[in-house]
Amino acid sequence: MDPEIQTAFAKSFSGRLFAIAANKYVPLRLSETGDKWDWGIAPQYDWLMAGGKEQSIRLDFAFDSQTHDRLHYHISLASNGHPPKKLGLSRNDYLGFYQKTEVTDCWKIEPLELTEHGLICYVRDHEGYRVGAIRDVPHHSRQPMYLLNTKEGETLTFLLRQSA
Repeated sequence: MDPEIQTAFAKSFSGRLFAIAANKYVPLRLSETGDKWDWGIAPQYDWLMAGGKEQSIRLDFAFDSQTHDRLHYHISLASNGHPPKKLGLSRNDYLGFYQKTEVTDCWKIEPLELTEHGLICYVRDHEGYRVGAIRDVPHHSRQPMYLLNTKEGETLTFLLRQSA
């Protein structure tokens, strides 16, 4: 692994993830009870989605370990004093945040390139599957929105940006 990436990212930190699509940084957001779909999959509260116009959610990356080409983290929502909600997988491999369910598996960040904007990377689950996007069509907001899944969808590349 590049020594500069290792020095900057082989530690715990807060930051934001963005999906990269059509040469744009797409923010990540949580599904909400007000999200309504006309047909298709109805996500649960606090599923991780890509899309919208809001700032990408702030996440805490708790460094666990590394291999020669991966950084392993436990990822949770930045808590603001509340018990943390940890990123985990549903039974159908959708990404979501869980507070009551025990989440013990690490997430693997596979660095691709360090840029002036942050770390370009793949995000993988504990089994090594890359996170992909499943378009939610139509979405009530009339904006492109995507559900994130590790076994289905188009593989995404991400930008990981540390918070100052």
